[in-house]
Amino acid sequence: MTDTNKDPGYTPEAREISEVKQEATGLSGEILRAIGLQGEVSKPGPGVAVCGEENADRFYTIHHPWSLTGVPIGDMKKAMTRLKEELPKNGWKIVSYGPDKSPSKSLELVADSTKRKFSVNIHLYDETVRAKTDGPKSKIYVDLISACFQVPKGKTVDQY
Repeated sequence: MTDTNKDPGYTPEAREISEVKQEATGLSGEILRAIGLQGEVSKPGPGVAVCGEENADRFYTIHHPWSLTGVPIGDMKKAMTRLKEELPKNGWKIVSYGPDKSPSKSLELVADSTKRKFSVNIHLYDETVRAKTDGPKSKIYVDLISACFQVPKGKTVDQY
């Protein structure tokens, strides 16, 4: 999906920022339902980000990072497997699934929804190995980002 932004023949679709933010919120909810766990979900909602090297007054992406904590790591591992099975049923194409390239080899799932023009990168951070009583929490971290869009004619991006 992100390669689409680099394609010189690609013209980003014109869409209202509020519309794409609402879609991101809905997709995050869909992902959370597929995770299927009750825990603590971080609160910040989707935001506007620059679109590569494009004109920042006209072009934008929607970025919605969030995480889920407060759930046993074994349940989180099962949730990652469930995501791999459930996301394709909702129009997502799994691009990769397995250990990432970090020293900790965190489990990572990357998926694209070309129809909806979003990509998601989901990591399982297992902190049980080095956790202390007050230590870091294991979490599922979700990073949802849209393709590049442009504001409708006569409008400018003013929501950074």
